[in-house]
Amino acid sequence: TMLNARVSTDHRKHPRHRVFKEAKIVSSAFKGAINVTIRDLSVGGARIDIPPFIDIPDKFDLLVVSENLLYPAVARWSGGVSLGIEFAGEPHHPKVLQFNKPLPQ
Repeated sequence: TMLNARVSTDHRKHPRHRVFKEAKIVSSAFKGAINVTIRDLSVGGARIDIPPFIDIPDKFDLLVVSENLLYPAVARWSGGVSLGIEFAGEPHHPKVLQFNKPLPQ
């Protein structure tokens, strides 16, 4: 017999994959961005590491740096420096202002 054996059941809708990706939380609730690391990723969401003692809004965009894509997200749970998020829409490219147009003379 196994002592102290636990059976864990994963109730996720989509399988998750361990990753190590640079990302940023972007929100109209604050200026700038919060640097985070994606640790687990699935089609439906992610687990990210966040800086301690930082208030994270309930809804935000997660910018995945390597993809240059913003994923609308909703915070679902938090524990220590980990935050579980659910993706809440289709990813999109950040809006960039066009500065390369010539100025009117």
